[in-house]
This record gives sequence, structure tokens and C-alpha cells, in this order.
Amino acid sequence: MNEGVDTVVLYNELAYHDVLPVEWQARSRPLTSFEHSTLAEANLMLLQACTAVEEHPIRDQGEDPGPLAGEIARLDFKLNLVLQLLSKLVMKDRMPPSTTIQFNAHGASWTILGPAPEVGSHGLLRIHLRGSLPQPLDMPSVVSRVEGAQVHVRFEGLSDAVGELIQRLAFLRHRRDVADARKARSPAEESAESRE
Repeated sequence: MNEGVDTVVLYNELAYHDVLPVEWQARSRPLTSFEHSTLAEANLMLLQACTAVEEHPIRDQGEDPGPLAGEIARLDFKLNLVLQLLSKLVMKDRMPPSTTIQFNAHGASWTILGPAPEVGSHGLLRIHLRGSLPQPLDMPSVVSRVEGAQVHVRFEGLSDAVGELIQRLAFLRHRRDVADARKARSPAEESAESRE
């Protein structure tokens, strides 16, 4: 059954696809083991937060609240406000421009808005997953292919935990896109399909 959603595949696996602020930072030397472990820890915490938001989106006001729902909602609102203020303070005007990107645990492909890096060059792909979070997903990468403005990279030194969370995030985004496409379909289309 066609849900009206294209499945984005990269390196033969499901990929997260969006228009996000993306930045490529070329590196003249490889990362040290300390830098790798520091990035892995930061990426792990960021991905845990993003998957939690995808798994438990803000609920509709019409749902039956539990006894603590009001207090949790107030705390959630306050925390979100603090994160937004922190993000604005930290990033100010430093947010890179948004572009089309798809990525999974193996690598990424995006439309670069400036000069393209050379094939084989190493760098850090910085993906800003949420405007409310000042921290980007920083992925050590090597450029595997460049086709015009389309750059393809492979991630280097990715921990299993980070890889699993990236794939989980890609799955959750795809599932949400499918659900949104179903909601957008008219009742007439659904009844026509059920008669087939």
C-alpha cells in the first residue's frame, strides 16, 4: 500500500531526511581518541534527547490527562523555554544555512551551499537537528563522493550506541511522516481504497 511517503535510503539503509542547518568543517589532522570520545558522548546525549522528543511528541490538549499531567506540562514548558533561550544565546547569528540532508549510521548526503570539499578529505559534518538545542550532531567524516553540489560522506569512528540512535531517529521520522500522510488523506480516498 502506498502511503504517499517516499522512503529515503542511503548506503542501502533507511535514512533521516530533512532540511536542516548543516555545516562542513574541514580538518587538517585526524581526531585524537580523546576528541572522538568527547564527540561520541555529546552526540549520544543529543540523540537521546531527539529520539525522546520523536517518540513522545507534545500531546493534544484533548487527551485525558493523568493526575500529574498539569505539573509535568508546566515543567516541560519551563525546560523548553530555558533550552530555547540558551540556544539563542549560544548560537546568536552563528547558525549555518539550511539545506537538504539525508543521513543514517553509515554516512550522509547533502546539498552544499558553498565550495565542495575534495573527495578523500576529512572533516566534521555538523547537523543541527533542532532549533531549540544549541548543540549540533558533530560527525567525523571522510568525503566519499562529490556530484556537483551534492556531497556524500562516510562517518568515521561511530560508536554502536550512536549508530543505533541515528537509525532509531531515522525510523521514528519515517513512521511520523507515514502517519502524517495518512492523516492528510481525505476520507473519500480511504473509503475508495477499502472498497478495492
